[in-house]
Amino acid sequence: MRLFSGLEDSLEKYIEGFFKDKVSSDAKVQPTDIAKKLARAMRDKRRVSVSNIYVPNRYTVSLHPSDYKIIVPMAPLLASEMSDYLVQKAEEKKFTPVGRPQIHFAEGEGLEPGDISIESDFSVSEMEEMGIPQGTEAEDDFQDTKNYQPLRDTAPIPKLTAGTSASLYVEEGNDTGVEFPLGDFRNILGRRDTCDIVLSDNSISRRHAQIEKNAGRYWISDLNSTNGTFVNGLPIEKHELTSGDAITMGNTVLIFKEF
Repeated sequence: MRLFSGLEDSLEKYIEGFFKDKVSSDAKVQPTDIAKKLARAMRDKRRVSVSNIYVPNRYTVSLHPSDYKIIVPMAPLLASEMSDYLVQKAEEKKFTPVGRPQIHFAEGEGLEPGDISIESDFSVSEMEEMGIPQGTEAEDDFQDTKNYQPLRDTAPIPKLTAGTSASLYVEEGNDTGVEFPLGDFRNILGRRDTCDIVLSDNSISRRHAQIEKNAGRYWISDLNSTNGTFVNGLPIEKHELTSGDAITMGNTVLIFKEF
């Protein structure tokens, strides 16, 4: 059975089960972190033609030397399985990969333990063979990381794509003015760069809360965060959201909006 088969919600269970005896639970970098960061890198570098959305086929995963030392013995296995995962994610998002994803691991300079840096690009020869247009990087629908820099002189607010039914608007905090679209899948909020919604607030836990859609309604749950999650000023463990609700995490206030 392939490692990344099954529903996306089962991703962490598959990975943690498969690598349970291979990677220490105390390791700074876990395979799930790398997989999510690879998926983000694939989306961020997509290119659009008239009829297709192309994504890179070459990825370099750079880690701190201490993390690299732990990962490198299983690098071939990780590369193979994560290549399968990217193919699956591309199919799910209706992306067209430029050839089979090739994943390489390397020691990175200037990285802290736990950091993951990923560079992705296209094989030029395969781009030319497939007729992929040059210089047409898609506008990023996932401008939700603290390292995001707009390609043009525009406000740092991601485009809400057709089909988006809800969003979070940052009313107060370091990310004020940013609006994050919410999909029908589970959205993890926190300051860790592998979260679905990354907030640059040091008073927020690395994995602080999650929002998921169930039976047509959005629910927010606290993930045992250090400073807690509040909705309209009240602490919550799990709470059904209504349009206009104010969500407070650390020094950040987000407004839930449903369309």
